[in-house]
Amino acid sequence: MKRVTGFKALAGVAIAASVASVATAAPAARPAPTEPIAAVWKTHQLNFTFAGFTTHYTCSGFESVLGRLLRAAGARSDAKVSASCTAPFGHPERISIAHLSFNVLVPLEHGTPAAADSKSKPVEAQWKTIRWQAHSPLALDLGEGDCELVDEFARRILPLFSVRDVVNDMNCVPHQLQVGGVDLRFRVLAPLSSPKPRT
Repeated sequence: MKRVTGFKALAGVAIAASVASVATAAPAARPAPTEPIAAVWKTHQLNFTFAGFTTHYTCSGFESVLGRLLRAAGARSDAKVSASCTAPFGHPERISIAHLSFNVLVPLEHGTPAAADSKSKPVEAQWKTIRWQAHSPLALDLGEGDCELVDEFARRILPLFSVRDVVNDMNCVPHQLQVGGVDLRFRVLAPLSSPKPRT
């Protein structure tokens, strides 16, 4: 079980799914690709604590969704999330705590950054446009109940990435599943060879 939300709030899920499918039916205009630049990997390690009002995650569910968010935001594929569990197996945690270890790309514009991985070799990178909404992209498996977690990720973890043009239109209402509440856009420095996310 990944997430647990209030019974009253669940009524909006079907509506939200249909609204999201209509909203994403028209293809969005994509910005012109930028020229590749040289970048190196930089390591981050931090402890992340989350106490949401609307959704509580199981230990494994919290690890899973945070891992997907890290990789979708441009972290290297070896990103690790280790949650501290106190609730019985399969039960949601009232307060979720995890240790995150991940690598992000930083531009190699003025020599190797001091905090970069000493073993990291320069790679070709490009600024990539990302948009997260409930039910899109499908690979992220985000729903309205993930609004508070995505908002916390945007405020506390995303600034550790090389990002530009961040537009945080998150609209999370405690104890409710808010249709259209998940809406985060940004440009991130990502490997040139990384596959495009499924939409």
